Amino acid sequence: MSPHPTDNLMGQFPRNQYILRLLRSFQALGVRLRPGQVREQWLYHPEERILDVWTPDLSRQSLSFLVVILAHELGHVLDFDEKPQELERIRHHHWSQVPWEIERSAFVRGFRILQALQIPVSLEAYLQMIEEPMATQVGAALRAGEGEAFPPGLGLPGLALPRTTRAAG
Repeated sequence: MSPHPTDNLMGQFPRNQYILRLLRSFQALGVRLRPGQVREQWLYHPEERILDVWTPDLSRQSLSFLVVILAHELGHVLDFDEKPQELERIRHHHWSQVPWEIERSAFVRGFRILQALQIPVSLEAYLQMIEEPMATQVGAALRAGEGEAFPPGLGLPGLALPRTTRAAG
């Protein structure tokens, strides 16, 4: 039996403990990854629970970029899970026309996810990866205490150890 496309794609990511935490979170939430077809875009499809990954980024972009984009997309996953009514707002929009507040929310949540998963990215470094004027708005929201990482009761899926590495007890 051939491997699932998600498995092949996950193997293309740089080997890094922080990227692994984020990828485990996608797995725990039942989100599959597939190679994206839109140049330089990472796009989450909530109805399919699929994240399109622009695969050239996996070898060309910095680890910091990959961590931030994964956290942002994970923010979208959790936002759409929490607010399924937002699907109607975007259903007939081109990906480039997603409402500003949906993107803002995913960035805010993305930073909270990094904190919850103990991924060391400062707020300043995170904001440098976001274009203006979005970065200013996201920074203000985070400094005001906005946003949560994972919904109560979900736990921290990215910190869970794979079965093969759990300590015997």
